[in-house]
Amino acid sequence: MFFLTPKYIKNAKLLHKGVTRFINYKRDVLPATKLEEIANLRRSLEEATKKKDKDRLDELTKTINDVCNKALPHEPHSAFADNVEVFFVAIVIALGIRAYIAQPFKIPTGSMQPTLNGINVVASAEPVNPTWAQSISGWFTGTSYFEVKSNHTGRLSRIDPITEHNFLLWSFCKLHFEDGHTIWINAPLRQLMDPSIESLGLEANTGLRTAKQPAIMSPDGRAHFVVSGEPPMIKEGQLLARGTMHSGDHVLVNKFAYHFRQPTRGEVFVFTTKHISYIEASIPKEEGSQHYIKRLAGVPGDKLQVMPPKLFINGKEAEEPGFKRVMQGTEEKPVDGYRGYTGVGRTNVELGEHEYFAMGDNSPNSSDSRYWGTVPEQNLVGCALFCYWPLTKHWGLIR
Repeated sequence: MFFLTPKYIKNAKLLHKGVTRFINYKRDVLPATKLEEIANLRRSLEEATKKKDKDRLDELTKTINDVCNKALPHEPHSAFADNVEVFFVAIVIALGIRAYIAQPFKIPTGSMQPTLNGINVVASAEPVNPTWAQSISGWFTGTSYFEVKSNHTGRLSRIDPITEHNFLLWSFCKLHFEDGHTIWINAPLRQLMDPSIESLGLEANTGLRTAKQPAIMSPDGRAHFVVSGEPPMIKEGQLLARGTMHSGDHVLVNKFAYHFRQPTRGEVFVFTTKHISYIEASIPKEEGSQHYIKRLAGVPGDKLQVMPPKLFINGKEAEEPGFKRVMQGTEEKPVDGYRGYTGVGRTNVELGEHEYFAMGDNSPNSSDSRYWGTVPEQNLVGCALFCYWPLTKHWGLIR
C-alpha cells in the first residue's frame, strides 16, 4: 500500500504557500496590525498542520481567506491590482500542478545515457567564437559556449572554493577567493573538478586540478572539491575554462500516476534519496534529500540477477523494451550507445514487500541499487513522462 498524504494536509500546505506570497507581495501596503494578524494566522496554520487537526484547518482556511480578502478595503481598484491578483492565482495553480500532477526535473548525470542525456562538457583547445546563428540554435538544442579567464589575482578559498548553482535551464559554478572575490563559470562543478577526465582542457598551471586536490564523487555523480595543502593561487588573465556545454535533458515527471496504479517494471521513474543510508552519508545534511532518475528494474517480490550483459528477472531474461535496448550491446561492442548490464555490486537480490530496484541504462557508469540498495516505496515520486527540452532527438515521450 502507498502512504498517501491526506488531501486536507496537502491543501493546508498549499494555502500556507499562498499566504506567504500574499504577505510578501502586500507587505509594503498592508497596515501593521493586519500584517501581524495574517502572520499569526499563518503560524496557527503551521501548528494545525503539524497536529493534523482537520477541523481546525477547515476553520483556519475560511478565516484566512476572509481576512486576506478584506486586508486592503480602501485600496482603489486598478488594472495593476487585477494583474497582481491574477498573478497570485497563477502561482497557486502552478504550485498545485507541481505538487500533485507534474514536476520538471533536470537530468544531472550520464547514468541514463543514451536514453536520457546528462550534462556534458567538451573541451576546446582553440578559442570559442560561436556565430550568431550558432548561439541562437544552441539555445534550442541546449548547447552553450564559454571561455572564462580570471579577472582577478588571488588565492582560492580554503573552505568551499567552488560551489554549483542551477538557474532555469542552465548550470553554473562559482569560484571563491580568500579575499571574497568570485568568478562565475558556465559549467557544472563535477565537470570542472573531476580529475579523471580532461573535460575542460584546463591548463596545468591553473591550480584548479592537481593530485593534491582531488574531487570526491558522491553516488549521484556530484563532486565536492576538497583542498589539501595550500590553496592554489590564480592570476588575472589566466585561463580557467573553455569549451562547449551540452545541457542535460529536462523532463516532466508524472506525480499523479502512482496514486492510481502500481509502478510498472521497466519504466523510467524518479525517487528521493531520503532514508537511503549510503546516499545520505555521502551528501551534506544541508543539501537535504536528492532526486534520482533511473529505470525501474524490480518491483516488490521480484528476484533479480545480472549475468553480463543480461538482466534476469524471476528466472527469465528481462522482456521489457527498455531492458532489451540496454542488453543489445556490450562494453566491448556497444549498440546504439548501449553497453549491457555489468556484474558489479549487488547482482543477485530478492526484493521485499515495499522495496524497488533502480538501475541506470548506462550500467557501467551508473551508481544505482546495485551499490546503495533498494528504494523504499515511500520514496517514489513518479514516472518520467516527457522530455520537453532541449529540442533534440530525445524530445517527446520517454520510453
